[in-house]
Amino acid sequence: MREILSRFEISKIAKYREAILIVMVMAAVAFFFYNYISSKDLTEAKRLDVQIHETMVEINKISAEMQETQRVAERLREAMEKLKEMEERFVITQNKLPSDKQLSSILKDLVGEDAKRDIKIASLRPMPLESKNEYFRLPFQMNMQARFKSFGEYLARIEDMPRIVTVENFRIDAKEESHPLLAIQLFMSTYVLGGQ
Repeated sequence: MREILSRFEISKIAKYREAILIVMVMAAVAFFFYNYISSKDLTEAKRLDVQIHETMVEINKISAEMQETQRVAERLREAMEKLKEMEERFVITQNKLPSDKQLSSILKDLVGEDAKRDIKIASLRPMPLESKNEYFRLPFQMNMQARFKSFGEYLARIEDMPRIVTVENFRIDAKEESHPLLAIQLFMSTYVLGGQ
């Protein structure tokens, strides 16, 4: 080390003393700036960077939730539109249904005055209406007791009615030989024009 220092001439170094002092002050300022200001800024910058990252994650999460909410809102809107269409069709169908007066007239025509003809109507059960464009098919099931001849006359009377009544199926059960009446189950239907 002495050899290195012996090569420098102290008189020449004195000339540069001011420059050396400025360099040393600048080095001290840089050291101070780095240790006390810059490192704090770097720590703050890292902390802010973490906060920014967390905020971006939260924003992405909220964005995904908003998109899901929009999809649910769209599905709800579609469901509400379908419900509205169904309600409109229901109201139209309700308005087209035959009136109680029409139905009672049909049932009266079917039952008529058959008690005078040895026919005992045990039950008459209307089935659910079936829509057939502007008409409705009214199926029903009738249980009766009658003699064979009286049953034939009943079918002939139904055939002569101004209303079209279709006998789709029937079943005849003979109870006992001593009992002259047959147990008859009829499946019939007729068509009615819907109300306006």
